[in-house]
Amino acid sequence: MRIVAALALAALPALAQQASSNPVTLEQARAAVPRADLAGLTDAQRGVFVAVATEVFNYAGCQDTLAKCLGAGQKDPHALRMAALVRQLASEGFPAPPIIQAVEAYYASFDPRQRAPAKTGDCPVLGKGAVTLVEFSDYQCPHCAAALPALEALVTRARKGQVRYCSKYFPFTQHPRAFIAAACAEYARGKGKFWQLNALLFEHQETLEDDNLKQYAREAGLNADEMLQQVYAGKFDAAVEKSRREGLMLGVESTPTIYVDGRRAVLPHTEWYLTFTVDDELAWKKEKGWKFAAAPQGRAGR
Repeated sequence: MRIVAALALAALPALAQQASSNPVTLEQARAAVPRADLAGLTDAQRGVFVAVATEVFNYAGCQDTLAKCLGAGQKDPHALRMAALVRQLASEGFPAPPIIQAVEAYYASFDPRQRAPAKTGDCPVLGKGAVTLVEFSDYQCPHCAAALPALEALVTRARKGQVRYCSKYFPFTQHPRAFIAAACAEYARGKGKFWQLNALLFEHQETLEDDNLKQYAREAGLNADEMLQQVYAGKFDAAVEKSRREGLMLGVESTPTIYVDGRRAVLPHTEWYLTFTVDDELAWKKEKGWKFAAAPQGRAGR
């Protein structure tokens, strides 16, 4: 068995080169990375997985490439977690180079020096738990609207009781109704109706004129006339601007930007990846940091 495993590992560089232009069969992948579950992937996706696994280093425990840490006789559980992430990215059709970049950036983000002090005491919060997500969003940003269902599902279902979600405003000047919508949301927050109006604003983000805002306010159970009167009087400008300035200080350049206990979320903002990163954050807390954290040297041979 040891000889077979050694031969499989010796073949990894050749398989990685092959994966750049040719598929890798399930049998080849099983011989090369026997601990990885690659069933269900296409041959092309398995080729991408092998190419990535031979290039990136395992982020903790086993101190070698992911491929070698997935070899026969290895027991490090961290390699299985990393393999699940690479597998998911490959299954969605991403090629090897961006997966390598994303995976290295993701594990590097756990470095305490990379964490940003995002404040959580002055924002509407959904859920409760040991992990806090802070999101900076813009009401006219389609990517923010797309991320909202995943964030709410994470907090209310997938990891209920383990994560709390803090929403912050980051309206862009090129979005003419984003600031007004944020001020309306701040009004709703003061009335205990933030999440109701927040959902309506994102659902109808292409129609945010005054008459539309009044209609959404009524649907959320708010006094529409009072809301707009106070919004246009500037009552909530300072709160929205404070949130925006905080985002700028943290380096926010696009929306949505999400921080997980101060760690910028660099993976796609879908429920699978958000759940994955929350689970990793919980493991990070439990283990008090990775024993051998992913180092900046990153790829094999660097």
